[in-house]
Amino acid sequence: MDEAENIIASLLGMGGGDLDGCVGGSCSEVSTDGDSGSDAGTDEELFQSTQAVGLSGVEDDAPAGAASTGDDVKCVTKNLKFDWDAYRAEFCDTPYDVAVTQMFVRYAQLVGRLTGSYHCRPPMSVAEAEEVAASARSFVFHFLTPILGQFFSTKVHKLLAHVLAAIRLHGAIKNGDKGGNESLHGHEKRRYVRTNRDEDTIRGQLLRIGQGSLEIRSRFEREAADYDAWFDDGDEADAAVAPAALAVTAGVPDVGPVRRRPGRRAPAVTVAELATRPGLCAVGTALGLPLVTTILRLSNSYTFSPRFPCCSGGHPPQHLRATPMYRGLPWFDCLAYALSGDAQGVMRYGEARAIVSKAGDNDVDVVVVASMDVCESMPGCPLVEGGCKRLCWSMEVGDEWPALLAVPLSSVLHIEHMVPDQDQITRDHGISATPMTVPNTPAYRRAQRFFLNAFYPWP
Repeated sequence: MDEAENIIASLLGMGGGDLDGCVGGSCSEVSTDGDSGSDAGTDEELFQSTQAVGLSGVEDDAPAGAASTGDDVKCVTKNLKFDWDAYRAEFCDTPYDVAVTQMFVRYAQLVGRLTGSYHCRPPMSVAEAEEVAASARSFVFHFLTPILGQFFSTKVHKLLAHVLAAIRLHGAIKNGDKGGNESLHGHEKRRYVRTNRDEDTIRGQLLRIGQGSLEIRSRFEREAADYDAWFDDGDEADAAVAPAALAVTAGVPDVGPVRRRPGRRAPAVTVAELATRPGLCAVGTALGLPLVTTILRLSNSYTFSPRFPCCSGGHPPQHLRATPMYRGLPWFDCLAYALSGDAQGVMRYGEARAIVSKAGDNDVDVVVVASMDVCESMPGCPLVEGGCKRLCWSMEVGDEWPALLAVPLSSVLHIEHMVPDQDQITRDHGISATPMTVPNTPAYRRAQRFFLNAFYPWP
């Protein structure tokens, strides 16, 4: 049974044998080889046989648990109305799993128009709202219904008919962002447990406790700032990032200054000790330093103002982390960077493996990056068509680990969200494989693929 049959079997709540008996090969014709030349009665036979299997799959005198499961199967199979003709009219010979991926890509793009990275967008106009409403209707009619069949949902109805009216009445969804207020609920919950829950006095108690908590936190922040001032190197020019340095004209932003404070808890290791970490055996060559004699100061994170090609700045700070142990687990962020010698518009990608602040007595301020390359993609891949770049490790045939680069912190542009190519993992290692269960060998690393998340970028 192929992958498409597995999907439909999971949707219907039946096993593989039941599905093979009910579809009679029709599903495989659409999902695998793209042959749509089935006879005229195929769809009706599919529906009737699916109902028959669902109705006969549970005995009348089955136990309570089995009976409830059988009732669910009966309800699903009885009300399922999937039109293969409508599916073929929209997607022709496209395999079912590819069409499902296309549906999620279109949905992510639609949500991105409504709630995505809006930090550099102008206020939504009525014309743009009408375009968003048209995209929502197109998504329901041309993707949701042909792929999932006919079903009833109030949320889908709102997406289909009420998006434009909602934007006209309330503005764009971004204007209703309640993140700031929601973040205060954690403090209020802790204050609530200190009240007597009396409706007449609880408001005053919450106000009194809340005001006191704010004063205490403010005092702690002032004391922490005074403590940090003792360790400040006094270089105010380096501590402040000029807004002009973050301006973008076109393409990839130019490299900017390093916003650095000397790390008080940075561990001291030699280059040879750093080279013992997985994937860092060539770190001495990347840094251009001798292995034994040089003492390095490492930082677990680097805070900076990100730079994007879409706008000139105003983004919240990002924290680039590269440490083998953060709260019990390793944390290595992926990033985008541009070197000073690159042409305009070139953007590089990689994974931060170590942040080096000092080498001996010298400030170096570099991040050791395991570099990635943009690689080939499967023909007709919905993710690549949606703007996601497919990446692989930068490795030669005889290499065991990705190539390392010492990238100045001033060349770091922003953090990137990258996800493994799960379809490639499934083809190579089976449907139950995950990125944590596949063997960590040089051959696997050369075959490993990633996707750059273009739908929900970092803010």
